[in-house]
Amino acid sequence: MFQVSKDAKLDADLIRKAINYCKKHRERYDRLDRYYGGHHDILDRQKPDEILMNNKVLVNHAKYITDVATGYLLGNPVDYQVNEGIDIQPILDAYKTQTMENIDFEIAKECSIFGHKYEYVYANENAEPCSVPLDVRNALIIVDNTMAHNKLYGMNYRPVFDNGSKDEPDYFEVTIATKDEIINYQLNNDALKEISRDKHFFGEVPLIEYKNNGELSGDFEPVISLIDAYNLIQSDRVNDREQLVDAILCFYGMSFAQEQMDELKRSRALSGIPQDGKVEYLTKAINEGDVDVLRKTIEQDIHKISMVPNMSDQNFVGNASGVALRYKLLTFEQMVKNKERYFEKALMERFHLYNNFLIKKSSMQEVPVKEVDAVFKRNLPSNDYETSQMIANLRGVVDDELLVAQLSFVDDASETVRIAKEEADEELDEADEMGFGGVDDINATNTPQGTNVLSNGNEA
Repeated sequence: MFQVSKDAKLDADLIRKAINYCKKHRERYDRLDRYYGGHHDILDRQKPDEILMNNKVLVNHAKYITDVATGYLLGNPVDYQVNEGIDIQPILDAYKTQTMENIDFEIAKECSIFGHKYEYVYANENAEPCSVPLDVRNALIIVDNTMAHNKLYGMNYRPVFDNGSKDEPDYFEVTIATKDEIINYQLNNDALKEISRDKHFFGEVPLIEYKNNGELSGDFEPVISLIDAYNLIQSDRVNDREQLVDAILCFYGMSFAQEQMDELKRSRALSGIPQDGKVEYLTKAINEGDVDVLRKTIEQDIHKISMVPNMSDQNFVGNASGVALRYKLLTFEQMVKNKERYFEKALMERFHLYNNFLIKKSSMQEVPVKEVDAVFKRNLPSNDYETSQMIANLRGVVDDELLVAQLSFVDDASETVRIAKEEADEELDEADEMGFGGVDDINATNTPQGTNVLSNGNEA
């Protein structure tokens, strides 16, 4: 967020300052992007002597941390639940049309990488609300400097290089979103030229910020130094092994001509060694046990500090119960729960913008966001047998829809409960049509005429 006075004028000076603010963070964003993509600092390592081995082994813990955290949070699509009588189907249809779960996953992934992410909500050529993620390196929300930090503008800019140089752009194409309009500018040095101005019907600034946490830090950002150390150890282990294979051969009490050296390389055999002569390789003693202990310690610290568990660790093998597994994932769950709170807040902003737009189109009624609950389902192996026992024990105590939603194979709990209720009602209607007034009538029909059935099943 870029803070300005609430009375600040939207001019070339303000836009230039906002662009410079974005540029200050570009180097950090570029580094985080490199690490997720697999270009770590180890790949740029140079040795002072070209003869020395310089293997560059890269283990991409950064990608592992982001992919596991994002998959755990949004491996299953977000489910939106409301009280009975509230219709949000038009918004859900708009989400489904553009496969919103894919957009959500992309936003969550980049939140995990960069610490935050922007989403721009706009109306397409068919007058339908749509969402598109924006690169954090080229987007910004401008807020006022009051305690509430109210949104003033949303900005997205694109540098244009007409002359082919990538050092300094010729000008910037800038899109500014206010609470009422979308304005396109061309910024050339200090000259600001308006290209177009159009009204929108979202009721608020249609730019949303998704936060990964309160500090706006990426999930693997705190452990980059540990990732570098791990890559360095693995690379040097390979170097040591390769140098051991190419070790120097030392001759004691004897000398070889060049022809003899060439023959030794060809035949791999040595003869004519003097009685007091000796031949051996000059090698460095490698304590593999100590190196492996250090490697494992660094790897444990990577998972400990990032709070993302190592799923291939022996602690996660075996048939652990659901409760035992959740204890192992406690710190991870706490971290993801924090991500979920920030993500849900942004989802409600999106819901509000879509609702405002569809109200203007007379496609739905106003639905306060306090009536909407975004439900996140953890992407974990589940024991549906244990869950079914829990559902049976709580039947009649807890709402049926909430109970059915606990089953991993149920995508739409409300639809499942509705269908089950309709089938039960149809069975009762069929029983009434056949002349059965209830359970007592059915029992009476199945009883031989003139027979009195006692409670213990004996005839009287």
